[in-house]
Amino acid sequence: MFTQCEDINCRSVAPLQDTPSNRITYEAAITAKKEFVVKMSANETSVQAVDDTYNRAEFSCAIPIPSYLIAIAIGDLEYRSLGSRVGVITEPSQMDKVATELADMGDLLDAVEEYMGPYIWGNYTIIVLPPSFPMGGMENPLLTFASPTIIVGDKSQVYVATHEMAHSWTGNEVTCLNWETFWLNEGFTVFIERHVSGELHGEDFSKVSALLGNTSMYQDMENFGLDNTYASLHPVLRGDNPDNSFSEVPYEKGFQLLYYMESLIGRAEMKNFLRYYIS
Repeated sequence: MFTQCEDINCRSVAPLQDTPSNRITYEAAITAKKEFVVKMSANETSVQAVDDTYNRAEFSCAIPIPSYLIAIAIGDLEYRSLGSRVGVITEPSQMDKVATELADMGDLLDAVEEYMGPYIWGNYTIIVLPPSFPMGGMENPLLTFASPTIIVGDKSQVYVATHEMAHSWTGNEVTCLNWETFWLNEGFTVFIERHVSGELHGEDFSKVSALLGNTSMYQDMENFGLDNTYASLHPVLRGDNPDNSFSEVPYEKGFQLLYYMESLIGRAEMKNFLRYYIS
């Protein structure tokens, strides 16, 4: 890749570990050949020439984040603004398609913010990666990674962007303690995503999404075994690789718990609760 990571300094009260409860700020300096653009899940503070061949890009993330949200993207990339605080990054040949598909990002961010309270991260940017990216989206702050499979031409997959935006509050601002409490990231985020989708596209849209999600969840529960803790909101890992417990369960069962809570206290009180939870 002709790239080197020159310096990454992490400031934390504990050693950097891959556990969500250990949140850190970080600064980074990345040296790469000039034909490459460098982006990170942080604010870009400068880009300067090192010599005729290399540039040095510097970044700073002043908001504490778990280590799994540190991300780097380097390649033939281009940025386009889609509003006062939203934009997209992708390869130049794909930019027109991506920008058209995600043209409503500003409205989506406004809708999530109206529901959840202030967006603390500044700008919101989605980078659409080459087809090798294996996930629908990953919520790295300031640099959400998204699969090109969401660029389908009719904006039908833009709910993925809504989900990753919601992670700015539930997951990035408030993070689960460990991978046994992962539903606190994903269940809350699915709940917010479906609330906003219902506001924008109608309640039937969010109900169909919930029905499909429930079907996928129950299939995963049966695959684990209904008496397995991996089929519950609190998987007991006992040293197992957390990836082995990954499924639709934390997403959908978490959503269903919050939806049930809302049915008891009402939408207005649920909104108040969520804002209090974040603050």
